[in-house]
Amino acid sequence: MTGKLTLLAAVAVALYLFPIGGSSLLAQETTDVHGQVVNGTEGADLPDGLSVLMLITGPDGRLAGTGQAKPDAQGRFVFENVEIIGGGSYTISVDHLGVFYGTSLAADGLADGLLLTIFETTKDASIIQVERQVMVIAAVDKNDRLVSAIEFVRLINPTDRTLLPDVTNVAPISFLRFALPPGASELTVQSDLPGGDVVSIGTGFALTSPIIPGAHSIDFSYTFPYDDDTLSYRQSLVQGAGIFQVLVPETMPNMAVPGLNSIDPVNIQGTSYRTYEGRDFPPGQGLQLEITGLPMPGVWARFYNTVTGGGFWQITIPSALGATLAAMLLWGLVRGYRPFPTAGDQLTASRTVNPAERATVVRAVAALDQRYQEGGLSEADYRAQRQELLARVLDPSAGQEQKPNGERPE
Repeated sequence: MTGKLTLLAAVAVALYLFPIGGSSLLAQETTDVHGQVVNGTEGADLPDGLSVLMLITGPDGRLAGTGQAKPDAQGRFVFENVEIIGGGSYTISVDHLGVFYGTSLAADGLADGLLLTIFETTKDASIIQVERQVMVIAAVDKNDRLVSAIEFVRLINPTDRTLLPDVTNVAPISFLRFALPPGASELTVQSDLPGGDVVSIGTGFALTSPIIPGAHSIDFSYTFPYDDDTLSYRQSLVQGAGIFQVLVPETMPNMAVPGLNSIDPVNIQGTSYRTYEGRDFPPGQGLQLEITGLPMPGVWARFYNTVTGGGFWQITIPSALGATLAAMLLWGLVRGYRPFPTAGDQLTASRTVNPAERATVVRAVAALDQRYQEGGLSEADYRAQRQELLARVLDPSAGQEQKPNGERPE
């Protein structure tokens, strides 16, 4: 509702600033634009109170004029004295039940009678049919083990009602949903649908755009990670699909999609793709999509990727350090600790290390190592702090103040 009010306010301001047929220092060629609004839903009447809007865009892309017309009882309307702008664009639209229906045309198309068709709405997303969904493997970064993909979807609303999504009510589902591979990111969505938002849900996303009767196209790109040379995940086809395809570039000869049928390759803008296809997926069925032969980095590349990640310093180093300290402590127990001297040169019992204290120090050493590896500490400060932390593990009483008589506190 807020977006609709904003649009109407903008149109009102534009009507004041750029009125159609306004006076000008130079005479401009004008024409009258005639049209009609009809209701395309069978048995539905043309509603009262409709308003037809016109926005004129100049060759430079700037708003050059606006207009507003009221249809009569038969839906007929006219814009009088519309300025003809060479290279300009004319958008005529009407709002019905929160959905804009309209068309855009050039100046030479203004003489033709315009027909604007509106529709009643439904919230039943099951009316939408996906004719074809194609997943194209665009690129693979084997060092980072990251795949870039683009999916193209062609769908159709074969009814005489517009699907109007309602994200506040999930019964019935009233919006389109699409699945993504595990860990997908950098999602970008484009379509010829009017307005709407992209909403993240579960393992994919949903579109809240209205879908008027007819054919439409959606494409979305994303990246997703892989760990091994084979990736398998559930590809949900919520709306079903007449045809589902995966296209793999010929430049990746080892990659394959064994769960789908291999058909003739296709050439897209000079690049040849091996094509894997499945047909006639009913709504909600989907498939277990498996991609094999994903390229893996070499041994040294895998090692580099591992040790340069923060997880290495937070997990591997504490584990290794803990094992090293445990070995040192065991060696100390076998050899016997050197006793602490007292004022009377008496021997005291060997001190033991508190496990909780050791775990705390180990984590601190790991964090210190990571700061040093990332350049956050000078070598002198790093060595001094590390020696102090290790001393706390090997001698828990180190650094504590002595009592006046020379004895250490209990």
